Amino acid sequence: MSFAQLCRTLPLWTAGCRGLARGYATKVDIKALKRLRELNPVSMSKAKEALLSTDNDIDQALEWLEKDAVRSGAKKAEKVKGRAATEGAIAVHINDAQTAASIVELGCETDFVARNATFVDLASAVARAGIDFGRSDVLASVEIDQLSKKMLGDKSVGDTITEAIGRLGENMVLRRASAVGSGAASDIIVSGYIHGAVAGTDGASAGKIGGLVVVRSSSAARQGHRATLVQLSRRLAQQVVGYAPKFGTVAEWERAKAAGADGCGDEPEVCVLEAQQFLFGGGTIAEVLAKVAEGVGAPVEIVSFARFERGEGVEKAAKPDFAEEVRQQLS
Repeated sequence: MSFAQLCRTLPLWTAGCRGLARGYATKVDIKALKRLRELNPVSMSKAKEALLSTDNDIDQALEWLEKDAVRSGAKKAEKVKGRAATEGAIAVHINDAQTAASIVELGCETDFVARNATFVDLASAVARAGIDFGRSDVLASVEIDQLSKKMLGDKSVGDTITEAIGRLGENMVLRRASAVGSGAASDIIVSGYIHGAVAGTDGASAGKIGGLVVVRSSSAARQGHRATLVQLSRRLAQQVVGYAPKFGTVAEWERAKAAGADGCGDEPEVCVLEAQQFLFGGGTIAEVLAKVAEGVGAPVEIVSFARFERGEGVEKAAKPDFAEEVRQQLS
């Protein structure tokens, strides 16, 4: 009987036979196993499989594990893609100069996963990638297909999400994103706020509701005045998250109402940012902007804003009763 025939007749020895035929190791190096799991904390069996497939080469084993994670994630993603991802998190990223920012919504199936540090880190990383799509000082939507192709280290955003699906076992959907970026302009300030923020690792965070506000003033380049405007923009971001305005100015609201747009309401005080009472006192937003402008010696305006709430606009399926759930599982 040939060696190949022997392998075929002894299924339990097949993996070992393949290893001998290819020159791979048939025994795991214990030191390599320990080091590999320090670098990538996968299961013991998966770490052993990686080392046996790479002749105990740690670098090659790490690469094998990365490819395997994407393969496993793709299989899991295909299996769960029909499940509703009505939970999730909102993440924002703002550059150090506060002249560019992005906001994203990453959906998942349960609040348990939404609060997982791995998921929070992922949402934060996607927001970081989205900042490169800012093209002006006005917040604009980012094409999800383009953002999915953006690289995060050595993998695309899409592949990174797919890998996370395999690790966390839930469907995930990159639902929407917006970005703003003024380049070298020094007359704008971007600030953000996340409500119900959950901490990830290395400073990452994400939460249930997030907002971004872009403020413009020619006095923003002056150090003393910039600090005042930064504080104002941060508080305006909290205003946007807390009060959910639909329009920035009364003029915008009037145009939308005349056109029969939804969500206009009867009075501007509810849905127009400049007409709302400032969360921190001092009158309406318009009155506060006028006071700040007087203090910094130049006009201050809100250029644009965005507010994302997780699961917004996504219909949640009604859960069956327990008996029906059992019947579905048995069918």
